[in-house]
Amino acid sequence: MKKFYAFFAAALMSVSAFASADVVPSDAVLADYYDQGNVCVCFFVPANMACNNIVLTGSFNGWSANPVECVAVEAVEGYDGWYVGSFEPEAEPDATKGIQAKPIMLDVDGNFNWEYQVGAATKIRGGVEVVQGAYAGEIDMINYGADAPNVFTVDAWKQNPCTAIYHNYKITVISDGCGGYVVPFIVGGMNGWAFQQMQLDMEASIANEAPTYYITFKAAEGTPYQIVSGLMGETGEIETEPSWSDDAYMQKLVDDVWGRIPGEDGDNQLTHENAEIVWDLRAEDLRWARCDDSPLVTYTVAAKMPAENCPEAVEIIGGFDGWEGTAMTFNASTGYFEATVEAKAAQFFKFRGAGSWDQELEVYDAEEDTWAKIGDNQLVFGQLADDQNAVVLDFSTNGRWTVKEEGIENVVLTEKAQKVVVDGVLYIIRDNKMYNVQGTQVR
Repeated sequence: MKKFYAFFAAALMSVSAFASADVVPSDAVLADYYDQGNVCVCFFVPANMACNNIVLTGSFNGWSANPVECVAVEAVEGYDGWYVGSFEPEAEPDATKGIQAKPIMLDVDGNFNWEYQVGAATKIRGGVEVVQGAYAGEIDMINYGADAPNVFTVDAWKQNPCTAIYHNYKITVISDGCGGYVVPFIVGGMNGWAFQQMQLDMEASIANEAPTYYITFKAAEGTPYQIVSGLMGETGEIETEPSWSDDAYMQKLVDDVWGRIPGEDGDNQLTHENAEIVWDLRAEDLRWARCDDSPLVTYTVAAKMPAENCPEAVEIIGGFDGWEGTAMTFNASTGYFEATVEAKAAQFFKFRGAGSWDQELEVYDAEEDTWAKIGDNQLVFGQLADDQNAVVLDFSTNGRWTVKEEGIENVVLTEKAQKVVVDGVLYIIRDNKMYNVQGTQVR
């Protein structure tokens, strides 16, 4: 039986207008699509949500964002709208999560984009569990079993590529270089969050009297991205690759404090209005975080956490520790979690359950009537510390921990919102507007 490990450059998938989630392929039918011992994933995609090729990624391939390393799916013969793929499970799957996988819709150019992963699904049968994802607008499907096919329907994508509006973008970075020859890289939804080096524009470099780099690409409006940096050595080779640590990102000076450039959900967003973007790091209020030569400061951090669903162990985490996580100690006499860390004043941080991004801290914004994760571009050591470099925070009344729970109806409502089910699909009504569970307005 052929294993669908290689991405195929085929025409766009066509789905019949008569496709139905009610006509489900049996285990006997699906037996022709996978070898014994492999994991079989079968799912239904409505016609209005299947415009491009779909691949599977997961724990079996290290969550690769390279379409070639993913599993391409094929249509189930005689069952319009149903697709199937199979893969060999890893030899030693995670003891708590088992075998994991999820479908990803590719964009119009066949590129991988984490924004086009599943946002809502309904289990039909098999060992799959549909749970809330670690990030807003997505779900995870975990604990796939290899004994029988795992069958479910796709109810929504985190973002639907079929409705995305694509534009050609050009981003230019005029680098001031510092602490070495700084070379910009771009990372974002347009390239599967893989670091991609930008090209040197020699003519523009001469005109600007500074190294000038650029990159062009096609992407959908709203695609998130960040500009990070590598360092070039004297031989002209990249000797320090870009990283997720703060020391690679650009920073902006706001109210005398340097912080990572913020954007919606912590990332810059592509819009039609900024199809040509120029980052000029010669400006006084813009620099590479690599240029930050400020000294390390010892901060004492104390945080009172919400009691509900509070993890047994809590970490403070950020660029200061390379996103590894630093354990906090619970002080029973004060009710605060405490830690002492060394960081630069401009570095930001957040809190999570020990070792788990599934448990992050959120706070309620009464004015916006929303819950939002804190820490991304919001908690900055220098902005919160007092004269003794102490940071004291209390989230006990307006905070909560995000946790994975079964079912897509795990939607936290506020006093201004209510839920309604239309044709079996869950929606949220707020301010006389209707939203899907991913937060996108639909009416």
